[in-house]
Amino acid sequence: MDVPSPTLFALLERIHGHLAWLGLALMVHPVFALRRPGPPGRPTRTSAWLAAGLVTAPYGIGWLIYPTYRERVKPGLLIDALPYALAFETKEHLALMTLALAWGGALCLHFGGGSPAGRRAARVVFACGALTGVATGLLGIIVASRAHGAW
Repeated sequence: MDVPSPTLFALLERIHGHLAWLGLALMVHPVFALRRPGPPGRPTRTSAWLAAGLVTAPYGIGWLIYPTYRERVKPGLLIDALPYALAFETKEHLALMTLALAWGGALCLHFGGGSPAGRRAARVVFACGALTGVATGLLGIIVASRAHGAW
């Protein structure tokens, strides 16, 4: 689906980024909450699932706007700003890794949260997801500064 206007593209692009940062903020909560001994409480479990969901939502929006990006933005980047085009591709791979780690952390917590090893695994997976997510977000900001919907 082609996004019909630069304004709508820019709006969706910003929603995409803001939801991703909110998901990352929620991913950090279990990293700290799971340092405490004992089974995780309801707030920790809830934030884990919300983090996975809020990281998934921008991924879906990204799929929606990608055809327009590929048609209208990417060609100019490839010609005029190749490093930004390559940074975008790196961002996409890191985003998929972040998505997998968010869901992996939530599933680790869900199935293994009753044991110290399961909580430790969930904490590590969420921490790795948060780190790849921050790298993704920073690359997204850098690419968006050059590649935008004002075609």
